[in-house]
Amino acid sequence: MKHYKLPKYLGFMALFSSYAAFAHPVSYKGATTLMTWSQPFLSDTWLVYSASPNYAFAARTMRMQMKDGEDSYLYMPQFDYLLKRWNETDLQANIYVYGGYGGLRANDKTGTVGLVGFEIDAEDRKYYASLKYESMFSSLGEDIQQTVVRVGIAPYEAEYNELTSWFMLQAQYHPNLAREFALTPLARFFYKSALLEAGSSFKGDWMINLMFHF
Repeated sequence: MKHYKLPKYLGFMALFSSYAAFAHPVSYKGATTLMTWSQPFLSDTWLVYSASPNYAFAARTMRMQMKDGEDSYLYMPQFDYLLKRWNETDLQANIYVYGGYGGLRANDKTGTVGLVGFEIDAEDRKYYASLKYESMFSSLGEDIQQTVVRVGIAPYEAEYNELTSWFMLQAQYHPNLAREFALTPLARFFYKSALLEAGSSFKGDWMINLMFHF
């Protein structure tokens, strides 16, 4: 590696390592992360402990507003695994897979639910893109899927010890939920041990996402 690239590379890796503690299903060994995503039709909370750089254990809860207007609630332990990572000088890309099995409460009934999903992301200090897909298999009848796609751009290239900002556009497709499709512009801010995302969809659905590292 040429010497003039080394400081830039190390700066990017320090920034990405800090950011990854909040944004991904698996972080560095020993990290504990709380991640919440909240919208009127969907909320999702993960408490994640990364036992190694390659896998993590999570406790997860979800609230989903279904097409009939009723809320369904999911509670489960989850296992997250880093399937593949690519490290380049100014770029990192990842593939994660995860799954869990737990309880589901819907329409005054209780049952069980299994979940499988994957996430793919790639970013440098300027651009970001990700794809997430999940499928849930319920004993109460209807299976549930969701797909989330994001693209983003940073207005400036922050150092690892500075406030990091992103402008993003998120597309969600939930064929089983009350809001089947949502397109949401959002702003993301990350500094030290906290990350905040806020936005509003083109149909007026607010979104607040919070992530903390302990």
